[in-house]
Formats: sequence, structure tokens, C-alpha cells
Amino acid sequence: MRMNRREFGILAGAASAALALRPLRGRAADMDLRAASGETVYFRGWQYKTDIVQSNVDRYNREMNGKVDYATVTGDYPAIMEQQLIAGAELDVLYANPATAVRYFEGGWVMPAEELPNVADIKADMFANILEAWSYKGKLLGLSYFVSTRGAMHVNLKKYGEAGFSDADFPKNWDELYNQVFKLKDKGIEHPLLPHWLNEWFGISWAFVFEVLNRGGQIADAETHKPMLSADENGPAYKTLAAWKRLWNEKLVPEEVLTYNESAYIDAYASGRYVFSPQQLYDLETFNRKDRSQIAGQASLLPYQGQSWGLLDSAVYLMTNRKSRSAAATEDVKRFADWYGFKDQNGDIYVGNRWMQESMLFSGYKSVMNSEATRKRMEGALARPEDVKAVLDVYAATPYPKGIWAVVWSEEFNTWLKESLMDFVTNDGDIGDFIDSANSKMEDLNRKYKIGG
Repeated sequence: MRMNRREFGILAGAASAALALRPLRGRAADMDLRAASGETVYFRGWQYKTDIVQSNVDRYNREMNGKVDYATVTGDYPAIMEQQLIAGAELDVLYANPATAVRYFEGGWVMPAEELPNVADIKADMFANILEAWSYKGKLLGLSYFVSTRGAMHVNLKKYGEAGFSDADFPKNWDELYNQVFKLKDKGIEHPLLPHWLNEWFGISWAFVFEVLNRGGQIADAETHKPMLSADENGPAYKTLAAWKRLWNEKLVPEEVLTYNESAYIDAYASGRYVFSPQQLYDLETFNRKDRSQIAGQASLLPYQGQSWGLLDSAVYLMTNRKSRSAAATEDVKRFADWYGFKDQNGDIYVGNRWMQESMLFSGYKSVMNSEATRKRMEGALARPEDVKAVLDVYAATPYPKGIWAVVWSEEFNTWLKESLMDFVTNDGDIGDFIDSANSKMEDLNRKYKIGG
């Protein structure tokens, strides 16, 4: 099955109206990407296919006279990078999620992409919803690294079929999913679900956020950031936590998931032991690779049937405004960030297109997502022809938690949420008390940062 251009545009833009535009070629007339200062540009990121990143950097250094020093950071990435920014460490370009980008900007450590001479061209090639997610106080903060749905509900078709189920039985929402998980348990599958409770800063806390959003709720108001969690037993937050308690107390969840890093979490699902797991949308490609997965050719996802799955996960390349570098070095930072995060000297989105081909990482740029090469890449990565439409629909419906991400206290709340949820799950916490505490924490943070009056 081949996607028509309209279908593919829906995937690329997450229901953006601006589809099927011709690729934007060339560069702003005043943009020279060749490094000129002779000084080192320090580029840092989290650990993901670092060999590809290094080869991209090597190409820039080789062809554009660059002196870019690339290294990875392990551990609590947002906190570590914030410490480096506070200390004025040698840091010029870095990965960041939109929420951390906002915090770093409010800290005065970020030189927004708005300062690039070709920012108008960059914005013109971005999907409107992505431009909004990556902008704060009217400024585009960073350039496109990737866009995805984290929490897309993956399904192991082989194990699902062996239990007597078919596509016609696919759960439409979280309540139906949990009901089916217990039926699968009754059929002898010890752990039917691998929940997104991993021990990463984007782990169990994001699992709570996306389930509340998928159920139709909000954590905080998108504009005022006023807390919006309700202790109503029929409300999204209460139902989420009640389901989690039952899963844990009835031992349907492997305890080790609370210790997993992302690599272990992916490997666990790739083992074929589980039926369902909320994972990155792009990891459908990982789970369908014979050299990487025990369920290759059987890794699918639950389609959109009226309820969203997961949340919009993305990352940008940020430039810092490090005070210890020269003005000439700052210009080199802009040149490298522009080359790496947008177009190379040939007018091609080299890095963005490479990520699509290597890892099926979606881009915020229309000229990447609407290309014929991307179309073919998508068609070749999925288990079944019908999965193309499922990916389209899930991605198009993915929500974004603006109320808790486009605010300076985002990372503080996320840290609190992660720790509190770990404690809630393992110590059989009280649902009402947890919700009250979460609302109180957001109110305290709003007072701390004088938000909302």
C-alpha cells in the first residue's frame, strides 16, 4: 500500500493545514555557514546513536572549517545541563525538550533561534503546531531535532493472536485496555502490559501526564498554568491512578520496570514477553527489525478510535549565550546550529533527512516530511500496510501538555511528579491525597515564580 500525498501530510503536520508544499531550497543571502573564528564550539547531547551525531559533526568540521567538540551527557540530563548553564561551563549548542528550553530561556542562558539571520526561512518550513510548541513569548527557541508520539500504544500481534484476539478486539481507550489486560492475565500471560514507568526523567511522570491527557483531562491550564487535576472518582487523574494501583497490587507489572533506563525498557518490550506497551512511535521501526527484536514483523500499534494515545514528544537544538566566548565565536555557534538544525551549505536539510532515514525520526520541517524519500522510508518500516494509516491517525491526534511544559517551573514539577508517583505506586498511596498534593505543588510553583497573581 502506498500513501497518497494528502494522507502523508496529515502525519507530517499532525493535522496542520499547510501540506504538500515544495521543499524550500537555498539559504538567506546573508548566511555564510563556514566557521571563521578558529575557536571551539561545544556541542552536547544525550546518548542516542552517538556515532551518527559524531559523523554529522565530522562532516561540518571537514567541509566548513569547523572546530565543533561533541560529547554526550549521561544521568539526569535536564538537571545536569542546567547546572552547566548556571556555572557558565563550555557549552554552546545542546539538545533540549521544549519544556527545558523554556526554563533555560527564563534563566537567561539561551540565545533563541529568533536571532538567526534566516529565521524567516526556518519558520516558513515548520508546521504551525510545531512552531507553536517550540516558541515562547513570541520567540522560536530552537531548531528541529525530532518530533514523535511518546506513549503510542504498541501491540505484539503474535502474542495477541495466540491469546485469541484480533484487530477487531483492539481497545479503543485506556479503560478498555486495562479490562483487556486482565483478560490476558486470566489467559496465562503473566505480564500483559509493560507500562511507561521507567526510571527516567521522562518516564513514570510522563506516563501519568499522557494518560490524563488521553482521558480528556489537563494537568494545568494552558495559559494561566492553574492546576486542573480533580479528585472526582470519574475524572481522568483519579481513574488513571486507580488503574495503576490495581495493576501493581495484583502484580501485573514487573517490578523491575521501575529501575529501567530507556534502553532496558526498549529491550524488554523487544523480547516479546509483553502484549502491550506505550513506547515511542518511531520505535515501531526498532521493533520490526530482525536484528533488534524478537517480534519483528509483528510489532504494530493500537489505532486512533476516538481517544488519543501518548503525548507530543520533541526535541530542539538550542544555542546558549555563554558569556566567556568571543563575539566571533558566537557567530560560529550560529553557523553550526543553522547547518546542523536546518540546512547545510547545499541547501539540504542534511541532518534532519538523515535522522528520518536512519531512525525514522520525524522532523518539524515540511520539506523533510513531505519528501518522496520520507514517504518510502515510512512505507518500508512498518509491519503491515494498514499500520501506515494507524500511524497517521495516532500522530495527528497526539496532545501537547502546554500547561505544564510552557512554563518556567516545568522541570521542578516533573522531578516532584516522578518521585511522588514512584512512592505512590510502591507504597499503595492514597489517590485523593496524591491529587491534592499535585495541585498544591503547582500552586506553590506559581506563587514562587509569581505566575497568575
